Parts: sequence; structure tokens; C-alpha cells
Amino acid sequence: MAKKKENVFLAEMAPFLSKRYEGEKAASIMAMAWKRYREICEENAQEPKAMYMHTRERIYPGIAAFDALTANGEAREQAADFIEDYYAWRSRRMADMLHKLMKIPGCCRLVPKFFKSMTRSNFGPKAGFQAVYYETTNKVLRFDMIKCPYFDICKAYGCEEIVRAYCHADDICYGSMHPRIEWGRTQTLGDGGTCCDFKITVKNM
Repeated sequence: MAKKKENVFLAEMAPFLSKRYEGEKAASIMAMAWKRYREICEENAQEPKAMYMHTRERIYPGIAAFDALTANGEAREQAADFIEDYYAWRSRRMADMLHKLMKIPGCCRLVPKFFKSMTRSNFGPKAGFQAVYYETTNKVLRFDMIKCPYFDICKAYGCEEIVRAYCHADDICYGSMHPRIEWGRTQTLGDGGTCCDFKITVKNM
């Protein structure tokens, strides 16, 4: 059985990083990113396991990479742009998988209720989120995410500017799932909004 990678997001960042930077600098950034990632995990060793799929799998790798980039001479804006480009690249792969799934007849009609169930299960209070739900029908899901660990933790670690990478990755992944599905989010905490105002609508065609 193949050994599970310590963190897929950082492991897959190495070849992406090598396309942007010379070998020695890319190697230095990756080594520092792994070291920083392990430090952050250790600093948060007591966090609930319900947070792991967000913190250890996505948030901490982003923070670690950002810190490693800036420590190796990259300006904060350039480092944030790199993180955003990398997460966008990963998200496009997930978007391709969703496009294939949505070709199954009738699948798109399940999206509002599936998203609500998935959000309550994986993006609930135990994982550090807080949402206010307004409407759920067969055609519409509308809720505001008013507390988000992606925003809170990045802000606490002094790299609030990378939150937009996670927000924009969502837009790429879910923004074009199917011609009948409208992804209607207009603001996010990461882009300076007062909340993340999710609205998913199944349109008639």
C-alpha cells in the first residue's frame, strides 16, 4: 500500500513552484514551507480533529508556503499571487471532475440540498464555521457564512491577503458546474465583505 503523503497540497506544490523559480530557490522555498507547516501543526496540536480537513489540509499549507516565499525574498503581494495561482490550478482540476459528474441526467437538481448537507457536515461549528441559512428548496440554497477559519486563522498568522486564494478557488470550482446552476456569491470575507453570501440556484431551461 502506498504511503499517504504528509500533505498533498504542499507535495503537489513542488513541481508548480519549479515552473516559477530556479531550482535552488524553489528547493529552498519548499524546504522552508515543509518546516513551517510542521511548526504550525505543532502550535495547533490541540485543535479539534473536525478542523483538520481545513487547517492541516488547506489553510496551514497556504500559510507555510506564503511564509516561505516571503522569507526567500518575495514581496507579500507576489507571494499571495503565487498562492492564489496554485490554488486556482488545483481547483480547475476539481471543476473538471464536477463537470463530468453533472453530465449524469438529473444530477444538477440535487445540488442545492447536497450543498446544504455538505456544508452542515463539513463546514459547521465544530470545524470553526458559523452560517445563517435563509432558504433551501429543490431549486435554491441561500445562506451567509459569517465566521470562517480560513479568514480567522490567516488573519491571526498575519497573512490575511491569502484568504482570497481560497475564496477564488471556490468560484473556479463551483462557478460553472452546469449551465442550469447559477453560483450567485457576491461577496466573501476574504475579499473584504461582511460575510460570504452563498446563493445556488437551479435555473429552468
